[in-house]
Amino acid sequence: MRCSNCGKDIPNAAKICEFCEAGVEPEPSAEEKQMVQEMLEQMGPEALEALQNAFNCSETAEEFANLIMIGECPKCGSEDTDHCGHDPEIDSILVGRCLDCGQLWCTECGRLLKKENPSCECWAENE
Repeated sequence: MRCSNCGKDIPNAAKICEFCEAGVEPEPSAEEKQMVQEMLEQMGPEALEALQNAFNCSETAEEFANLIMIGECPKCGSEDTDHCGHDPEIDSILVGRCLDCGQLWCTECGRLLKKENPSCECWAENE
């Protein structure tokens, strides 16, 4: 079996990866694989190319997820970004953070946010 985070071969019964210490995720079901296949078939060529580029540029699954779900910093263009779901002061995966310039933004609409009030108007609009 391969680690979904670092891609290295690990024992089939492993609960965590011995190389990167990521938790081992169960293999996707046939239903989940079919859903993804159908979604990919509906994507246009530009979106598929962008997805492939993000995959090729990523060393880990988390880095890939950050590239496609969070994207680059709207202020400085850096791809070294993360969500703020693990930040105890913000605690939201809908807030992106640039690890280079520190800018916060809404990952849903792209609005720049301030550290003092890291919430976005679009969240209330979508409720």
